[in-house]
Amino acid sequence: MFETHLRHAATVLLETAIRIAPPDTREWGEAMCGELSYVEGPWAALMWAFGGARVMATHALISLLIPSRRGQVLTLGGLFAKNVSLRNALLATAASFILAALLFFVAPPFRQAVGVSLAGWNELLHITARNGQPRLLALARQAEARRDPEGLVFAAARLSDAHESARLAEEAVQLDPDFAWVYAVVAVRQPLLPEIREWLPKLQRRDPKNALLQFISAQSIDIANSSKSSQLPYWRQSELEPDPAWQEAMAAAFASPKLDDYLDRLRAVDTKVVRRYGFNDPYEVLSGEEAALPSLAVWDSQRFAKSTLQAGQALEDKGNPKGAAEKYWSVACFGQIIDSQGHTDPEYFLGLSLQADAYKQLKKLAAKGGNANEAALFTYLAATFEESMASLCAGGT
Repeated sequence: MFETHLRHAATVLLETAIRIAPPDTREWGEAMCGELSYVEGPWAALMWAFGGARVMATHALISLLIPSRRGQVLTLGGLFAKNVSLRNALLATAASFILAALLFFVAPPFRQAVGVSLAGWNELLHITARNGQPRLLALARQAEARRDPEGLVFAAARLSDAHESARLAEEAVQLDPDFAWVYAVVAVRQPLLPEIREWLPKLQRRDPKNALLQFISAQSIDIANSSKSSQLPYWRQSELEPDPAWQEAMAAAFASPKLDDYLDRLRAVDTKVVRRYGFNDPYEVLSGEEAALPSLAVWDSQRFAKSTLQAGQALEDKGNPKGAAEKYWSVACFGQIIDSQGHTDPEYFLGLSLQADAYKQLKKLAAKGGNANEAALFTYLAATFEESMASLCAGGT
């Protein structure tokens, strides 16, 4: 029945377009209408009709807007023999396009596309929090009933309800301990969860060399210390000394040989879960793969890198170029790790900026030591990474 209605709508759309079309395009339109019955599938038929109607409406408008010297109208195909009422043609054309637009909203793929295009407003207007993500919660309930850890991981990584997200993550790990990495994914997205204090030691035992876990730890310390700084006037907040625990966490991050944001594992789970449950909401699927690092990781890294470079400069001023170079290289190497192992633009940008800043310092150190070749190399590297940063900001590759 539904397919019959769609084919009837397609026929009405084409016939309406034929009525307003210039004479020399009507034969073509009638041929399009005749072929309509041979188009397989109702949505394909509707697209066929919409394409034909668009062409004929375009010719009608051209014929009305470009008159010939004989009082007729000129089109791409020649002179039309009939003048058409501008008001009637415009009304018919508008009606055709409105009908087509309404029909498109019936199509599931088109509704999904519109949802994705409007999804950017969800965060601004907090729509997701208000609607409660019913489809995602329904998937989570099905996964719980099936005792499916992958389905639970999928939902935990996307739910805006922090408490429910943490509960599903813990249930998934109870079913399969190999999914313990979901703790890190949820901690990145829900940084205020008290469970993070319990999760971090478990994660660090499993993946002790991963800088992501140190970023999560440093952000937790930032949040805990935020109340202290908020009680001071803003002009005195910069006087606070960095927390030793924060410095330790960031030093461990910069000494880490890898950065694994676990997005590869999450995407592998996503592919299975989307097929298994027929979950066809592209915005919800993509939203789980957006946040790779804690929200304060870039700021923490730049702040720690700045203090490390300043420490290197102090060693340089004291006549210890070797110690200074070690400080500079530690920043450059960590930037290279983030740049090469990250998956998102913020990660790439952070890696590029750390390397650019470090190579500037190494350039100065080499020039001061009379090493012209090294200075030229570091100058080139610093400029290259700055150009890459500019390209990334501009949306280039």
